[in-house]
Amino acid sequence: MDSQARLACHLCGQEHRPIHLEPGEKAVCVRCEAVLAQGTRLGPDTALVFSITGLIFSLPAALLPFISAGKLGDERISLLFTGVWSLWDGGMGPLAFLVFLCGGLLPFALLATLAVLHASSRLGWQNDDLRFLFRVARVLQHWAIPEVQVLAILVALMKLGSLVEVTIGPGFWCYCAMALSLLIAQHSFDFDSADKVPSTNGSDTAASH
Repeated sequence: MDSQARLACHLCGQEHRPIHLEPGEKAVCVRCEAVLAQGTRLGPDTALVFSITGLIFSLPAALLPFISAGKLGDERISLLFTGVWSLWDGGMGPLAFLVFLCGGLLPFALLATLAVLHASSRLGWQNDDLRFLFRVARVLQHWAIPEVQVLAILVALMKLGSLVEVTIGPGFWCYCAMALSLLIAQHSFDFDSADKVPSTNGSDTAASH
């Protein structure tokens, strides 16, 4: 990274010199003591690794059987987006759209965005497109919530378990792995370094105390 670059505090605007953070270290603003960056304990490439892992799991999560339910020999197999189509057919279009967006499309988009940003930072690519992707990632993190869908499915399974025979398919476990990978990637990503080409926590974009 350019030695002349500066990192501004997201609360008070105080500029700091970028330095390298060791695992577990924190960089705070010298003026307001806001936390600007934190060195991840899992390594500088954590977000990149788990972003790619989440992308790998997202494909089987969408294609493999998600849940099967049956009673008296009649069994129905559902995929990840079967519930979305059912909501749409039932006249609940806005709810179907939100479920599809927040539980499917946006998590995949955020994983892809984080992977591109971290791969680019490792290759030393810095341009306006990457800064735009950084801002996109900051927006997507608030709307990509696959963990909420996982919890909703678990609650539904508890209620359906007393009525029909329910079997959890491999697609559900792949979706859980994707959601967990996204959570770890988000936790390891520095969303607070606004207007900078991002890198993982613990890299040379952290601010000095």
